Amino acid sequence: MPHTEIQSRKVISSYGGVGSIIETPNGAMMIENFDQWSFFKAIIEGNLEKLDYTIEDNRLLNRLKNENGFPRLSAFLRIPSNVANPNNQSAPLHPYRFISSKYFPEWFYCNKCERFHNISDWWEGWKRTLSKYKEPNDKIRDLFYNSPRCFYCYDSAKTKQKRDKKRKKFYYELEQVRFILTSPKGDIYDIPWDKWNIAVKVSQDNESRLTIRMDDDELCCENQQLKYYKSTKFSDLSGIRISCNSCGKSNTLAGLFKLEMIVNESTKLNRKIVIRTSNSVYYPILVSSIYLPAQLEISGSDSDKIDKWLEKGKSIDFIVEVFEDEYSEASILKYINGNVENIFEPEEEYRLKEYNFITFPERISYPEKDSEKRNLIFKRQKISSLEKYGISNLTQIKRLKLTTVQVAYTRQEPLSQNEFLQGVDGDSKIKAKYTSKWANQTEYLPAVESFGEGIFINLNNNKIETWLDESFKSKGFAQRILTIKDNIQNHDYIDKGKFKSDRHLGKFILIHTLSHILIKEFEFLVGYPATSLNERLFIDEMEMSGMLIYTVAGAEGSFGGLVSQGTEEIFERIIKSALFRATDCASDPICFHTMDGQGVGGLNMAACYSCSLLPETSCEEFNSFLDRGLLIDIDNGFFKDDIV
Repeated sequence: MPHTEIQSRKVISSYGGVGSIIETPNGAMMIENFDQWSFFKAIIEGNLEKLDYTIEDNRLLNRLKNENGFPRLSAFLRIPSNVANPNNQSAPLHPYRFISSKYFPEWFYCNKCERFHNISDWWEGWKRTLSKYKEPNDKIRDLFYNSPRCFYCYDSAKTKQKRDKKRKKFYYELEQVRFILTSPKGDIYDIPWDKWNIAVKVSQDNESRLTIRMDDDELCCENQQLKYYKSTKFSDLSGIRISCNSCGKSNTLAGLFKLEMIVNESTKLNRKIVIRTSNSVYYPILVSSIYLPAQLEISGSDSDKIDKWLEKGKSIDFIVEVFEDEYSEASILKYINGNVENIFEPEEEYRLKEYNFITFPERISYPEKDSEKRNLIFKRQKISSLEKYGISNLTQIKRLKLTTVQVAYTRQEPLSQNEFLQGVDGDSKIKAKYTSKWANQTEYLPAVESFGEGIFINLNNNKIETWLDESFKSKGFAQRILTIKDNIQNHDYIDKGKFKSDRHLGKFILIHTLSHILIKEFEFLVGYPATSLNERLFIDEMEMSGMLIYTVAGAEGSFGGLVSQGTEEIFERIIKSALFRATDCASDPICFHTMDGQGVGGLNMAACYSCSLLPETSCEEFNSFLDRGLLIDIDNGFFKDDIV
């Protein structure tokens, strides 16, 4: 396969990871299971030092080590840098330190001669043809691996060169088909193109459907030679025809998206035809964690030391004295006594620890030595002029470390991490696929470690409660919440227990929408692309009412630019501008006065790309649960008195 450089943090993201299809200059590539990577095999075999690639975040490690999660999990392995060799762009700079992938879809056609084959057939023909002309093996391999090419056209050009004595173009690159099959069980397939030209069109419910039988290996003829014709007259799927040169049997792609896959007379496969770049092809299940100071958890290397000392008969007092500047005595005793809570910790409870650490740092004791080397450094700002906006905390996060781990992925529809980690997808139509062949018994999971900066904003809980009390008296406000609530219940793939009450849902929509308009304001007013900013929401029914807007190293604004906006004076200007801009949507009045909800599953009210929606990489909730009406409505908006 060709080598393509890609940023490590993009390999584990909203659109990348194990099982995803990445569009590269060389073609569409699908990232293979983690256990198939040369990087992973090199660590297992000792060719790379595991400790060099281990990410320390024992709080997150302990969360995932439970009976419904990954009971044998021992480490997170950092994704390798995947850098190309400057002297040979088709090879990695460092052996083993790369991500394994394969071409997918595997069916290619030639735009010149229109022949249509699986990549394995193209490769065999390419080797055979170039060997005939005495080309060296390295050239044969490199030319095809960098970009699959047509051996028919190569052979034809060589023949014409001999006849005409003029040099012709030899290399005609192949093109991948755009259509693939996905399964609700997480699998992905090529469409059976070798059977397409004999597919049977049937009529069901007055609709034309295309039926392809999968219970035999019958092809159109013994000497099948497929071609992929594209009409210059028709731009829709009826203008694409798959035909066999040998027997002449053919079919257009008309009806492609109504395809039924039949295994036998009684079984139909629930496979869905999609374009390979469709959002529904891939939904990663990611678990992320803000690193908290080491005193809260015993690190892996220190736990090994404690185990060895205990084996040698060292006293607990000795161990406590050695680590007195690193860990509390309670943390050490908890580890020694094996009092580790090996049960599932819901996302809200997990984030509450981060929320409390940032909001109430005086409650948590940790050593002050090496404070500048800590992975969470923050400074609370004065908020006297911001209190009228309901803001109770504005904190500059000068340094943070965020660990993101991919635990699985789904296709066709997303599955929440809480549902996955609790093992409740057993009755769901959607099944998650793990990142390696060992499934939940794996000892390692792929992860990325991001260092960055951000701004933490917390709203006053008392003011939110008062606002909810008054707003729910309004039928119009209550109906907006009820519409989204009903749409959640009617959506097959949303966690029905995500919101504990109507008030919880209203609070979540308020803070989530505020997060979005602030990120858009950073883009408009300060100039940071929204794609370089992310949100981390801290919202529950009773305690949490905050958000963290952050950026990581390598993104614009990650060198002090974002955190500099977190002062009282500057942030007041930003929030005033954001609220004013939220009143002026290019899609109004339709956007603001929507009645049935909009967006995926109708999970938004007044929210569209002109006012509130963000790039998918920036939003934690797939651009759902948004309504700027809760912010700026003249009667019930939380900020109705603050708009100028």
